[in-house]
Amino acid sequence: MKIPRISSALKAVELKQTPAPLIIGERLNTQGSKRAKQLVLSDDFDGLIDLAREQVEDGAHCLDVCVATTERADELEFMKKLVKRLSLEIDAPLVIDSTDPSVIESAIQQIPGRPMINSINLEGDGSRFHRLAPLMAKYGLPAVALCIGPKGMAKTPQEKVETAELLYETGKKYGLREDQFVFDVLTFTLATGEAEFLDAGKNTLDGIRLVKQRFPNAFTVLGLSNISFGLSPAARKILNSIFLYHAVKSGLDAAIVNAKEIVPYPEISEKEKTLVENLIFNKTQNALADVISHFENSGKVSSASKKVEVDPTWSAARRANFRIVNRLKDGIERDVVLAIKEKIPQDIPVEEVNGIPVLKAKKETTHSAAIQTLNDDLLPAMKEVGDKFGAGELILPFVLKSAECMKASVVELEKYLLKEEGTSKGKLVLGTVYGDVHDIGKNLVKTIFENNGYTVYDMGKQVPLQKFVEKINEVKPDAIGLSALLVSTSKQMQYFVEYARQNEMKIPVLCGGAAINSNYINRIAKDGGIYQSGVFFCRTMFDGLKTMDRIISEKDVLIKEWKEKVEKWKETKVEKADHSDLPHSGIRPVTPPVAPVLGKPIRLGPSDIDLEQVWSYLSKKSLFSLSWGLRGNSMKDADAEGEKILEEWKKKVIAEKLFEPKIVYGYFACHNRDGKLVVDHPGGHVEFDFPRSAQSKHLCLSDYFGESDVVAFQAVTVGQRTQEIIDKWNKDDHYTDAYYLHGLAVETAEALAEMTQKRIQDELGIGKRGLRYSWGYPSCPDVSQHHLVWKILRPEESGMTLTEAGQIIPEQSTAAIVVHHPDAEYFVL
Repeated sequence: MKIPRISSALKAVELKQTPAPLIIGERLNTQGSKRAKQLVLSDDFDGLIDLAREQVEDGAHCLDVCVATTERADELEFMKKLVKRLSLEIDAPLVIDSTDPSVIESAIQQIPGRPMINSINLEGDGSRFHRLAPLMAKYGLPAVALCIGPKGMAKTPQEKVETAELLYETGKKYGLREDQFVFDVLTFTLATGEAEFLDAGKNTLDGIRLVKQRFPNAFTVLGLSNISFGLSPAARKILNSIFLYHAVKSGLDAAIVNAKEIVPYPEISEKEKTLVENLIFNKTQNALADVISHFENSGKVSSASKKVEVDPTWSAARRANFRIVNRLKDGIERDVVLAIKEKIPQDIPVEEVNGIPVLKAKKETTHSAAIQTLNDDLLPAMKEVGDKFGAGELILPFVLKSAECMKASVVELEKYLLKEEGTSKGKLVLGTVYGDVHDIGKNLVKTIFENNGYTVYDMGKQVPLQKFVEKINEVKPDAIGLSALLVSTSKQMQYFVEYARQNEMKIPVLCGGAAINSNYINRIAKDGGIYQSGVFFCRTMFDGLKTMDRIISEKDVLIKEWKEKVEKWKETKVEKADHSDLPHSGIRPVTPPVAPVLGKPIRLGPSDIDLEQVWSYLSKKSLFSLSWGLRGNSMKDADAEGEKILEEWKKKVIAEKLFEPKIVYGYFACHNRDGKLVVDHPGGHVEFDFPRSAQSKHLCLSDYFGESDVVAFQAVTVGQRTQEIIDKWNKDDHYTDAYYLHGLAVETAEALAEMTQKRIQDELGIGKRGLRYSWGYPSCPDVSQHHLVWKILRPEESGMTLTEAGQIIPEQSTAAIVVHHPDAEYFVL
């Protein structure tokens, strides 16, 4: 079965997360968050965006949004403005929460994606359900379905499933599918002590089980914090965390919660588990009093809420292991180096560099100790994290933070490794497929595999199929790893499997990258007959490592299990929508602005570009959080650390001339002809055929231009030298420097694009009017159209070339069309 998704303009999220739950961030709700309410009342949209971003960084998959207050009467207009800002700046999908159906409908029409509705029910005359069900049917949206019927809220397990039945049967009249229902079976506070609610916890858990049995294709959700309402903050934190653990075991799919306030179940003391579980399952007569007394006597912070700290008396090896399991990144590099030293018999001198020990010994001396540290201390820590993740004891954000610690430790450890012939566990040929210039993920796979004892033949990026085949014939590897970032380039994986099938190659294929999923991999493995050696989808580098370990240790068992799974797999066919007959958007052209020069590209080189000015356009939050992964205990600390690192790298970039920024842009006459944008240039003309949105306005980029108009194009890059330096540093094992430089280069390219757009707007005299659209994003997804832009601007004269698929080289480059129309907006197809 195809798993339903909700989406923003840039990201789709499956409602069924493995392992559960789907985290719905609760802090953008004025009904439950004082901070959100204060921000709404003060019209602080920037603050609300920051609050949204914080939740995503803390692990929320999507965000509940409610702006209703008794103090102001403009909920509808405020919601429209907020969701528009959120859609442009936050990649998480939205869950629209309002008691007013008209607010929900207006918000849905503003969102370039597929949101969720919160919520529907059959209370009273069911008018709310009957207002919102047509919207669910029209847009194909899921909704939180509260188990509230004409008789009120369902309290017993049987009432909960009967109300779910009534909701579903009523929805069928509108053509709603089972998988559009996200049933909230309701939970009530355990803090009252009233007899009516003593079994509220048990009833909710049993209700989840019954609803999941009756509706296996639907989903379940809880407003988690309701269970603990009325208790102290410390008690609420632990009760919520333990109740979430048991709810997930009962079949819960999603939770509306502040992910930052959830404590992993294994980290809660046995005493607190016993006290709280006695309350949840109504095991003892004084359970509530015991919980209240414990948290009052133990102070404001529970034992599980106290800061987890490393005991300095432990061995360095134990400290390193503990840091990875408990997500304590600060100090991991130091402990890893000292753990290696502990395993070397002789006394090795140590020198401190930036607070991290450096062993003054040859790699021949440190290699065995480093391998032992990896195998005995670091990898077991990640295995423990992975086991807890698989058991549902850890939610995804905690696993990701442990993975960041592991990455930092491996980067430090690999400085002391020596490649030895004849000691390899196995061989992997690895590369990014033809046409794809991205290799950050591929490089991480290489690092993890090599440091786990494998020999990796790294073919680099943009590797043609034949090059892979030649390398396979040369080195006879145990498997091949293929990476792809884009949907267009992921087709190369299909071509390889088809070739391997036709030529009876007997090599397992590991596939990874943002562009693919298990359905795609199963399809290419099965079409034309099952590929006998296996095609495996590896969501993460550790999935790849686990698969490779099994290929080496139990290949026949692995292949047998995989074949049985693929044979049973059936793809849900989705008919591709034809939007060719959709009505025109109704956008009226405006008088074209006057361009300073038409038909001639304008070029700027390093001597014309002030990097300090470029960096004034830098998105620091994107740089620190996304590109550099700086996520401390609070954003303030992370920002301070990011600022410090940024200042150091700015100086380094300028002193060593690591960037050679270049800009090319220009203005060209254009014509909207039959819905296509025809652009004149000195060599003739080119024709852009942009796809049309199926949403309410049916937008297409060509709609923003008239019969005789002006359009601007731009392309920017930080220069080829930057990528060459990154490649060299990776080759020389300077992964940290390469990582920081790559992140800064990517964000600097984006800042260059932002600055160039501002220059275009100034030269056209249109102020902040209009928008910049880059290929590969929803409004113009076809990156092969870069070839048309290159005919117009000739960016190759500024050092930017294209792959056959249309990706730009160097990777740290962007190209865009700048639309001057005042009504321009971002949209999805």
